[in-house]
Amino acid sequence: MKNNIEKLDFSTVLAGSVHDMKNSLAMLLGSLADISEECDGDNCSIKKELSRIRHEGQRVNHDLIQLLTLYKIDQSQYYLNIEEVNIYDYLEEIRLEYKYLLNERGIDISLQCDITLSGFFDAELVSGVLKTIINNAHQYAHDKILMSAESINGFIKLTIADNGKGYPPHMLFKQSTHKTTSNFGTGSTGLGLYFSSQVAELHKNKSKCGYVQITNATHSSPGLKGGCFSIFLP
Repeated sequence: MKNNIEKLDFSTVLAGSVHDMKNSLAMLLGSLADISEECDGDNCSIKKELSRIRHEGQRVNHDLIQLLTLYKIDQSQYYLNIEEVNIYDYLEEIRLEYKYLLNERGIDISLQCDITLSGFFDAELVSGVLKTIINNAHQYAHDKILMSAESINGFIKLTIADNGKGYPPHMLFKQSTHKTTSNFGTGSTGLGLYFSSQVAELHKNKSKCGYVQITNATHSSPGLKGGCFSIFLP
């Protein structure tokens, strides 16, 4: 007997499932935020544990958003929303979002940027990149993370640096054409770097195309000797 049931497209099913998971996770994170407010003070015995759970929840939420965005890009369903952005205010908003959680872990996050600097890019997409890098940096930073921005050679360069041990040699690269690979020994799939490269490449201006760079060069991160991630936007 012939099976007349239409075969499901797995990528579409997966995208729908990810969307549902993201919505459920957002509700859980909201509840955790409410609980954290009730447990605000030195007398709360689970304060640090709540902070850790909230951070991990946010990290998973960002991963789900990345998967959905990559699916839309692959299906030609994502359209860039290019707008003028005051970069100091933009980065400061991201910094304040992470300040409390990072301070709970003994990590200071600071900002170095000209208050008049502005650029044109998809603020939501690029925010996803920067938040992913901050989520990763906090795991390796000793006690400092630095956000910075500058205009250089026709690009806006946005950088996240830390004072940890730095990136391992196999992760260092200077072009967005870097091919990420899965590392099941460390649990890293390279999703964050792949997402960052895709976001950078979507940004084009005449002959210039965005790209990302990963180094341990201290000249890119004054006072910090750890890993340094930069995204260049034309």
